Amino acid sequence: MRPAGLATVCNDIVLNGRRRVVGLGSGISTLLLARLLCQRSPLAGFRIATVEHDARWAQWVTEQLDREGIGADVVVVHAPLAPHPRAEQGLSWYDDDALTRGLRNALRGDPIDLLLVDGPPAYVAGQGLARYPALPILYGWLTPGATIVLDDAERPGEQEVLRRWERETGLDFDRRADRAGVAVARIGGAGPVTGPHHG
Repeated sequence: MRPAGLATVCNDIVLNGRRRVVGLGSGISTLLLARLLCQRSPLAGFRIATVEHDARWAQWVTEQLDREGIGADVVVVHAPLAPHPRAEQGLSWYDDDALTRGLRNALRGDPIDLLLVDGPPAYVAGQGLARYPALPILYGWLTPGATIVLDDAERPGEQEVLRRWERETGLDFDRRADRAGVAVARIGGAGPVTGPHHG
């Protein structure tokens, strides 16, 4: 993530009191968000789940979190890429069982209030729609008022993903942060939130 995009995410955490964060794709941004939430120490605690398809990278992120002493409330979910009915033909998505099991363990039944979509990799030709399944699959896990952030929003594939998400959900993604490389939307409405389910 570019620094400006990361700043957008950090601002959302601070201004909206985010406590249940899920990131698709892991790395340095995972460490920075964990540091921020540790410093803020919400009274009710926080949980971060970061989903990673590469086992060695997942291990590296876990080791960095442990080295800094900030891994207690962060779960690195290793979910290899696999065929999925929501993925475009020829593309893969995170293994369904590993993703669901990992998120349930990490969130302990709570809904997501910030979803950061920065994976799976979508930069190779022909993989531009690789991140599309994120919202159809995880929409039911989001709490009213939750924020969704899509990284690399200036790329043609992500632009098409945004058009589809807007058409299918009625959300309106703010693309004014193009220089930051992210597009941001917020789930409207309020009312009772049922526990997360997999859809």
